[in-house]
Amino acid sequence: MLVVEDEALILLDIEQTLVEAGVGRVLTATTSAEALAIIETTPLDAAVLDLRLGRAETSEEPARRLQQKGVPFVFLSGSTAIVESFADVPLVNKPFSTDELVAVLQSLLPENDVAAA
Repeated sequence: MLVVEDEALILLDIEQTLVEAGVGRVLTATTSAEALAIIETTPLDAAVLDLRLGRAETSEEPARRLQQKGVPFVFLSGSTAIVESFADVPLVNKPFSTDELVAVLQSLLPENDVAAA
């Protein structure tokens, strides 16, 4: 599982939640470039992407690459505006509960890949 989030505390919270939910290995990135490097070199079962990263950066390019590879993902955002090409991608609005995030991931992954938190 890949988590892309530029806010350190949120990133740590998501990582801990996913580990506790039983997803296994959680890889993290804070920039689009870091995310792309992981996507290109590591098999992934799913990803959680903060849509808007710091300094006007977005996760749109990593999202496109994940789509090309057939890897399911969910966006996190404080805004409800989503790029049209990602209209079918689940969006979890910030602030969110960990239960909400786990539920969305459960809907994307085969049974038992994410346990109830």
